[in-house]
Amino acid sequence: MHIIPVIDLMYGQVVQAIQGQRQHYRAIQSQLTDSHALLDVITAILQVYAFDCLYIADLNAITGQQEMPHHLPLIKQVMPHFPALQWWVDAGLNSTEGLQPWLDAGIRPIIASETLVDMETYQAMREMAAHSILSLDFFQDGFHGPDRLLTATNLWSQPTILMSLPKVGANQGPDVEKISLLKKQHPQQAIYAAGGVRHGADIQALAHAGADGVLIASALHQKQLTASDLAAFAQ
Repeated sequence: MHIIPVIDLMYGQVVQAIQGQRQHYRAIQSQLTDSHALLDVITAILQVYAFDCLYIADLNAITGQQEMPHHLPLIKQVMPHFPALQWWVDAGLNSTEGLQPWLDAGIRPIIASETLVDMETYQAMREMAAHSILSLDFFQDGFHGPDRLLTATNLWSQPTILMSLPKVGANQGPDVEKISLLKKQHPQQAIYAAGGVRHGADIQALAHAGADGVLIASALHQKQLTASDLAAFAQ
């Protein structure tokens, strides 16, 4: 099981994600550090466990903020401090032009279904960045993205993320049923679960459902996962 910590960035600081309601996100309250600075938060996370990968949600980019359109300069500034990390970033990408600067920075881009306008754009971006990762984004009202993407499994990435935004930070547990259903339908597809993990038992449930990886945030910052828990799941 590949376990990846998630950091949500908004206006230059790390924030706490709650159910995809981005207008309500506030500076993170972490038991690992008092700081909201990206460098400090990553340092604190890596003191818990030597993760090999980090997922960043650039909320300014995702929500289209004009005054600070993205966090690429900040991320590039911090990257050299952690040369062993692979950087996965969701920057609300919806064009090949927007994708290029992130590729130039050595980032593995997340192509999130919620920001896609059509399948042609998605395919062009995937051709340009074959190592990019598709995120299938589910909100309270269901799937956000081109409908065809849900069934065109031949166009999915390995892995593909199943993002359950209503579960994020809600303390209700992950969407185990959806993962289980997808894995039964597509056993060869690597699926990473995102949203709702509270503790080790949730990771265990996702593993039983067939998840190949899991994205975590709250459980880490609330010290619900220890280094030994993480090491055991990583095996």
